[in-house]
Formats: sequence, C-alpha cells, structure tokens
Amino acid sequence: MPSTVRRRGLSYGSSSSSRLAVAALALELVQVVAQYSSSHTVIVVDAPPPPAIGAPPGMVDCGGHFESSCSMCPRNNGPEWCNGDCQWLRIAGSYEGGQCIPGPGHANEALWYGLSFLVSGLVMLCYACVYKQKVIVGPPPLPKVNTFISGPRLGIFDCFWYPDTCLYTLFCLPIVAAKNYYATEVCPFWPGCILTFLGTYSPFYCLTVFGRTVLSGRVQDKLGIKHNFCMDCVYAAFCFPCDVARESLEVDRELGVEITCCCQAKYTPRVVTEVANLVEKETRMCTKYRICGGSGH
Repeated sequence: MPSTVRRRGLSYGSSSSSRLAVAALALELVQVVAQYSSSHTVIVVDAPPPPAIGAPPGMVDCGGHFESSCSMCPRNNGPEWCNGDCQWLRIAGSYEGGQCIPGPGHANEALWYGLSFLVSGLVMLCYACVYKQKVIVGPPPLPKVNTFISGPRLGIFDCFWYPDTCLYTLFCLPIVAAKNYYATEVCPFWPGCILTFLGTYSPFYCLTVFGRTVLSGRVQDKLGIKHNFCMDCVYAAFCFPCDVARESLEVDRELGVEITCCCQAKYTPRVVTEVANLVEKETRMCTKYRICGGSGH
C-alpha cells in the first residue's frame, strides 16, 4: 500500500500526488516571503572588500582596501568602508551622513613625534649652552683655524679610536658640527647648531644632506684638504655621524685641542701642533710611497 504524506490536513500519495505536495509547499513559502517583505524594508548594500594587511607607503588602510587618504576610503559606500586607520565622523545634514577622517592612531603618532622632538630639542639646547660656555667661550676661548701645515686626511672610521669624539657625535651631533663650523669660520655656532638639529631630526633630511655637503666642503677648504663634491655628498647621506666625527678630529688637530667629556678642553701650543702635523704627514707619505730616508726599496 502506497505511503502517504500529511500536511495540514491534506493527504498526498507517493506518486503524482507527491508533486502536488511539493508545489503546495513552494506556494506557501512564496506567500510567507511576500508577507515578510511587505512589512519589512530590506536594504542591500555592497559588502566591504576582504581585510588587507599592511598599507603600502603613502597609503592608508581603510579596513579592507588602501587609499591615498581617509577621505577616499568610502567610495560612496558610507561608514562600512571607513575602518582600519580611519574612523567615521557623523555630520548631521551631510550628503553621506558623515565623513571619513584619520583615526586616533595617527593623531597619537604625530603627538608623540612632536613631543619627543620638542624634549630632545630642549635637552640639546641646555647642553649646547654649557658646551658653548665651557669650550667655545672659555677661558681660554676656542681659537680659529689658521693652517700653515695641514695634517693628512683621516679615514672615515678613524673616529672609533677616539671614544670621547665618538660619544659626542653620537649624542650631540649638532653641537659637534657647530663647533667645526665655528672654528673654521664657516658659520656661527648657534645657527650651525640649530640648523643641523632641525635638519637631522626632522623629515627634511634631503635638504640637510645638500647643506652638509656644502658646509663640509668649506671646512675642508679651510683645513687645506683636497676633497670631492660627490664623495662629500655620499658621506653626508650615508655616513653623516662618522663624517662629522672625522671632521671634528681634523679641526681639533689643527687647533691643538683635545675635547673630552664633559666639556673639558686641553690645549697644545700651536708650534707643537704644526710640527706634529708635519711629522705625521711625512710619516704617512713614507709609508705610502716607500721613500723613507731618501732611498727607495
């Protein structure tokens, strides 16, 4: 005997009457959906893209895609497309109901950068005042370079053999550079210190490289050292601290002064310095060309 299916009091057979049962169920489902749609408003919006990881340089993470700025994130899709590095700011009466703006993370980064820049600037300023008073002003005051016999050019990494100069350059680079400019009469102490600080610890490092190349060339001209503009530019761009330290050692050698921590200057008479420069220069030439004692090898 064929089985039957009962649905709300109706009985359907297992053969042709089964198709009628399925059709009845489908009709009933359509009626339910129609009743729900008439009493509810269904809004269909574009789904945001899948999450993305790591915004490329110069781009912001919108929470699923990247744009050049937060204002470009929504693409007329509203707050659903404003996430990640950005946040939605509701504005009453606006076309989209709000605006996509940078999130609090960017604001905090800018705040911390500004505070650290300000604090480091104040610390550097205080130490520069002490350095200027004890080393530049004296007594005795720091002399100016007046080279009669220039010493040989030092290596770019020779500063590592002089711990005091190394530490000064590592923590107080603008002050050391300003001392070099002052001693060679290239630039006064305070302008040299302030401009070097602003250029070195700010986003304008490219301008600093060019300025450093020009000033370094003038210092070397004053010291009687042959140099190349292209190499000076390379040193300023990639070996800035070592280049300043080497320059400081060369300036101190011409002045006959040894500056140690903290702000202690020990002077050697100029005659002794010139003789020492001459001896060192002759020794290096002897080693390089092997003409010691007037005879070759």
